[in-house]
Amino acid sequence: MATGVAGVAGAGAAAAAGFGLFGYNRENFLYDSELRFERFNAGREFAIGQQEQFRADIKALSALTAKKNGIYAVVATLDMALCVALYCAGRLGLHGPAPPGWIMCLWLTNNAASFGFMAVAIMLATHAMLRSQAAATHLLTRKIRVPVPTLKQLNQARKFASEFEQQSWGDIFRVPYLSNNGAPKTDDKLGKSRARSASPAPRASRKASSWIREEFDTDHAGAVTATNVNNLPADVAPEHFRLYGQCQKEWVQYDVYARIAIFMGFMCYIQSLAYYGLGHINIELKAFWVAIATPLVIEVLHVLLLRFDIITARQRQRERLPHCQWCGPAAVVCAAIGMALDFRVKFDMTAIVVTWVFIFAAFILQLIYALRLLEIVLPDNVIGQYKAKEQIGDSWWPTDWNIPSTFAHVLYIVAPPTRLQPGQFDIVREVKEGAGPDPFADAGEPRGGGPSALPKDAGAQVQYLDSVFDWALSEQVFGSLSEESQQSVKEEFAAYSGAKRAGNESEAPKVFQSCIQNMESMIAFEGMEGGPPAAGYNSDSGGSGGMSSGSEDEEAQDYNWEGRQVTSKTEPKTASSTAKGMEPWRMVSSIQAVLCGAWVFLLMAMIVDVFCGDQAFVTGPHWSKPPMTRMSLPKHELGTPFGFPWYAGAKPFIPEQMSWHEEKREAMADVITGGRRLASIPTLVDHTSHLKSALHGLLDMIPSEAASAAAHALSVSWPGFFEPRLLACGPHGVAALTSRGVGAMLAPTPGHQQAQTFRLGGLGHLPPLLAASWQPSGASDDLLVVTHAGDLAACPGPRPPAGGIWACGSAAGAARLPVTDGSRLLAAAATWLRSHTGEPQLHVAFIDKAVPDLVALFALIGAGEGEAASWMPLGEVRVPDDHKASLAFMGDGELLITTAAGAVLRRRLRDGAIMADSTHSFGGSHSSLQWLGACGLHDAPEGSLAHLRLHRGEGSQVWRPEIMAAGLDALEAAGPLFQ
Repeated sequence: MATGVAGVAGAGAAAAAGFGLFGYNRENFLYDSELRFERFNAGREFAIGQQEQFRADIKALSALTAKKNGIYAVVATLDMALCVALYCAGRLGLHGPAPPGWIMCLWLTNNAASFGFMAVAIMLATHAMLRSQAAATHLLTRKIRVPVPTLKQLNQARKFASEFEQQSWGDIFRVPYLSNNGAPKTDDKLGKSRARSASPAPRASRKASSWIREEFDTDHAGAVTATNVNNLPADVAPEHFRLYGQCQKEWVQYDVYARIAIFMGFMCYIQSLAYYGLGHINIELKAFWVAIATPLVIEVLHVLLLRFDIITARQRQRERLPHCQWCGPAAVVCAAIGMALDFRVKFDMTAIVVTWVFIFAAFILQLIYALRLLEIVLPDNVIGQYKAKEQIGDSWWPTDWNIPSTFAHVLYIVAPPTRLQPGQFDIVREVKEGAGPDPFADAGEPRGGGPSALPKDAGAQVQYLDSVFDWALSEQVFGSLSEESQQSVKEEFAAYSGAKRAGNESEAPKVFQSCIQNMESMIAFEGMEGGPPAAGYNSDSGGSGGMSSGSEDEEAQDYNWEGRQVTSKTEPKTASSTAKGMEPWRMVSSIQAVLCGAWVFLLMAMIVDVFCGDQAFVTGPHWSKPPMTRMSLPKHELGTPFGFPWYAGAKPFIPEQMSWHEEKREAMADVITGGRRLASIPTLVDHTSHLKSALHGLLDMIPSEAASAAAHALSVSWPGFFEPRLLACGPHGVAALTSRGVGAMLAPTPGHQQAQTFRLGGLGHLPPLLAASWQPSGASDDLLVVTHAGDLAACPGPRPPAGGIWACGSAAGAARLPVTDGSRLLAAAATWLRSHTGEPQLHVAFIDKAVPDLVALFALIGAGEGEAASWMPLGEVRVPDDHKASLAFMGDGELLITTAAGAVLRRRLRDGAIMADSTHSFGGSHSSLQWLGACGLHDAPEGSLAHLRLHRGEGSQVWRPEIMAAGLDALEAAGPLFQ
């Protein structure tokens, strides 16, 4: 009984203990599961944050390249504009003789080189700027992605409470304190005494709980299964730096040589400016001392720039011309001395010899200087080797970059690092490949894990490298590689074969390890995502955001980063094009090499000039024969031929002189005849048509013999202080009046007569008079006058006796012509004419200054009928020419228009018919003659006119009036034309 009770009690105690242990371990499982999921999320958050930092690194690196190359392009463009200014606006020889040919060689050749260097700099800078931005965009959108976990990874990190039932019985009923507590040992000392790739040391206690072991195994394996881990050192730089470093090789030379091309262009431009100063100041400004001082000041800048950009302390191997860059400033000094001697006052043969010595010294120094610059622009792997040290704030680049170290401190390159610095960690890599000990404890050791890790023994390494080289040297793969990668494969294969033949157990593994790493770098550079067989993990994973799910069934499928399935991992996938353009260092060095050849050519040309003379092979601008293809100068700029010291006509002319005088006679000598002066039939040329028409016009104005015989100047004794401006013809004679109303009356008779004077009264309040006229019909003696402002006044008849005053007042019906206030008339006429009803009607004609080419015609209607009178327009007539015009009414309603140029036009008002269209020979306006106006004579033959003009004798200042009458057969000649 007691035994049974004890058994039941023991069973109950055991059951209670079992239930207690089950509940205790289950609580631990649930607690650890929750912490596991939180730890998974925290690790991904840290990885995402660091990946964002890595993406910012890519943006900063590409922005540096883009900004500085943008500045390079702007600076190069400005320098090209300066070069064009020296070529065009600043060219010499515009205001005087051209400078010597040797100084123009130095000036223009350097200017052309500067233009070429700057054009190359713009192309290189533009390529580097755009290529870096394109590469950064490619990496950011395809490679350097945020490691967002997939749903499958989240499911693997999550644990269900029911999974506790799947654990081992020992973990379910673990007794605390008496058995293993379930936590693994984390003593760092255990990992420091072994290699990175070695297996962990055995633990002193039993294994931890199954769920804890699973979590730690997942951490060490990473998001990518251990069979796909790259065999890279533990302290290798993060993946984005490695990828950017491979891409940077494509544009770093363009970046570097854009800066070097700008340096070369500025050096050539500064020298060109110094040589230009020598020519400009000596030729144009004629200043002796300034011509020496100015280039020397410019050369100080040249020396400072050479000293700033070129690092002379970093000597490279195989340099032939060290320190010869100082020959450039020395060449300008020699040229300055040569120009000073070349323009000395007195001729001296010794001075000429010394001048040529300095000229040749300048060209030789220029050649040495150009060769030295060619030497320093070559990259280190061409002329020598210089290994840059990686220091904070200093320029550093990999040794395989084609960069000249002489410009190290002005290249402004930031190359990505190759190793992690102490205190830096790559959690993104740990998430992908698994966590491990401190990467700096075993720096340089490859990270192990799985069959594809780097083999530990030489045999495994040889087996691995054999497969890699068989793949790389296959016809399909090797043919798709670039020349640089093909050379790298050959070198690595040679090193591998040599180490394998040597059989050195201590050195061979190191060589094999180096070959493996270099081949993997080559594969990454060529963009072969599949890689060789068993090449290990590639950065392009099929998981979300660059993360792989890690399942074996997905690994069996081979996906690239775009998600497209490929046929085989061993099939190479290269870049779209492996063809490489011309390397930048070759572009810059080509221009410099051509410049060196130009100096050699010019040196030989100077030797020819010593014997033949400067500009001996150029046609002189004033010689008889022009260049072969065109006339060098217009005819009037050509002088007599050189080489004939005697005066013209001192000796018989030779054929060359006769030809010259025939071909190079004065310009415009053929204007009149249009060809040879003695040609029987002159040929007219187009550019003489205006001159001929003007000459014909002048000839037409000279009166012919018939006109001279029919033209008479009336013999009149004029009163003193009388210079008439107005002329009026009426039935009782001809009246000449001044603009203030002083008049003289005379009869159109051939004999001598005394002018009868009179004065117009009542016009003192009006402006000066412009025109006067009598009624053409002769029915009345009323005189109508018009002022310059358009006022109309009437002086009723009869006319006063000699010396009397003729009272005047406003005209009946209208006191003003139809013009606006402020108008000014050039010519006018007014008269009473009979309308179609037979009633007299006032008609006016005038030329307004605002419209000087039209004659306006108006008639006054409504006068005398009790209605307000108003002006009615009758029409307009165009003035024959643009000279001074005169208006008058004559006959039975005809308008007479005459001009100083000789035009005579008569139009009938009734129907506009042209009654006369001719010319007169009494016009003119020059220093001794002024034509003033004309009017039609009464009781005279048809078309008889009287002309009023003023003339003065030669050397006299007194103007005398005269009235010319034409068409009076009864009149005899009363003297010469100008009496």
